[in-house]
Amino acid sequence: MSAKQPDSTDVPAEEQAPKTWRDALPFIIAFVVVLLAVGFIGIRHWTNPAEERLTDSAQVQNVVNDMYTARNSLDYEKYRSTQCEKNLSDAAFPKSLDFANQNRAERDRDGKLIVPNMDVEVAGDRAAVTVTEKRENKGVETKTELTVIKQGDEWKVCAA
Repeated sequence: MSAKQPDSTDVPAEEQAPKTWRDALPFIIAFVVVLLAVGFIGIRHWTNPAEERLTDSAQVQNVVNDMYTARNSLDYEKYRSTQCEKNLSDAAFPKSLDFANQNRAERDRDGKLIVPNMDVEVAGDRAAVTVTEKRENKGVETKTELTVIKQGDEWKVCAA
């Protein structure tokens, strides 16, 4: 029985030496670099949120989209949040019940509002928006002209 036993000389000397922190140094450096990169990205997003990086045109499109979404979902508070102070103080501005009844009747009869296209022209603190809209159950597209103004830091739909 001559089973060959490995000699201590078969294993290189580097593998016999105990591991030190220097052996882990490349992994530590890589971890620190990744941590710094993720930290930098996180700080940039925290100090400059995505909604502040949107162009004026994109912000105008968002407020008009929110207005149509509110009409479809009968969300009066969301609808009000898209309107300028001038519209809100107008005596003809719909009350909650009138808003819900009118939009529910139109939605039930003709389907939800769909906005396949929106053309936005921003000039300073005003924007002219041409909205192409149609009802889900009607194939007829209509164009609606909207004026959107900047009120403080937000864009709001406003009567011309």
